[in-house]
Amino acid sequence: MLKLLFKISFSVIFFIILLTGCNNQYMSSGIIYMQQSDFDKAIVQFKEAIKIEPNNPQAYLWLGKAYGSKSEFDLAAENFLIAVEKDTTKQVLKEMKENVEFYWPVLFNAGTGFLRNKDGKENRTKYENYLLKAEEIKDTTVNYDYLVLLYLENQDEINMKKIMDKSLSKNPKNLSLLFNVAKYYIESNNLQEAKKYLDQAKEIDFENPQILYWLGEVAFAGKDFNNAIDNFVKFDQIFENSDSLMKTKLITYKNDVDYKLGKIYLEEKKEYKNAIKYFLLAITDNSEDLESLLNLGFAYYKNKDYADAVKTLEDYIKKAGVEISDLYLILADSYSRMKMNEKSVEAYKKYEDLKKKGK
Repeated sequence: MLKLLFKISFSVIFFIILLTGCNNQYMSSGIIYMQQSDFDKAIVQFKEAIKIEPNNPQAYLWLGKAYGSKSEFDLAAENFLIAVEKDTTKQVLKEMKENVEFYWPVLFNAGTGFLRNKDGKENRTKYENYLLKAEEIKDTTVNYDYLVLLYLENQDEINMKKIMDKSLSKNPKNLSLLFNVAKYYIESNNLQEAKKYLDQAKEIDFENPQILYWLGEVAFAGKDFNNAIDNFVKFDQIFENSDSLMKTKLITYKNDVDYKLGKIYLEEKKEYKNAIKYFLLAITDNSEDLESLLNLGFAYYKNKDYADAVKTLEDYIKKAGVEISDLYLILADSYSRMKMNEKSVEAYKKYEDLKKKGK
């Protein structure tokens, strides 16, 4: 039985060797090792084959296949490109297109290596070539999307926009692409461009909480507070109607949304009851959110809720482990307005002492 299996396996290998048209003993040995899944030995053989026939495209193709079988995508893709370059018959490209399920993932994984290796600027051309070849093997918007990210990393907006147009022409509802481009412009502090892409994304999915969040962020940063409120409030509504899994994913955004809504109502709108409402929500989102706790104290004070202001600010001082003169001045005034004169004098003395120390 074992001999029969060996004969069948060998005949298959012999057929493959005939197809490759190789008369190089190292090529033959390498292909046999490939059939045995001994990829390291196959690599050694194919490298020797290349020494003998440096212009043999099949030698590079098989070397690439050996590396690809080991998930060494960069080395695999490098050899695939050499094989295509040296092939005058177009047989290599034909094989790649016929066996797309192997060649495309290898080229794609190699092309997206800039995300793993954080070297998109240093090795832009290499990754660009891998992704362009992946596109030639399999025309899918995924190739375009990562090319866009590569161009963005290199601040090449001209090529980015060209590829983006290609992607959107094939998939007009490519939400993730628009979102990623918008985030790039946010990080570049180009809020106008960011808003343009976020608005396009919102047209596709007007109830996407992450898009609403970032639209709110852009509006907040640009001091367009009414627009920020609209998007943040809509985010909160969607969050409340989400299931527990989605809420877990969005809770960090939710905390920031409620904090910023509180800041807008406290500092810009002077609507202190709304400020209190959102700072309380922010603390519910994150009990360790000391910034929201501090601002909640300010909001209570501005709303003349002096007892709550005192309780909240003293809680903040204890949790934060800091003593700030201005906080004791607010405490002194709050105690005074509640006719708690002894406490007021005590807090005022603390204020003067801290002020002398420059705190």
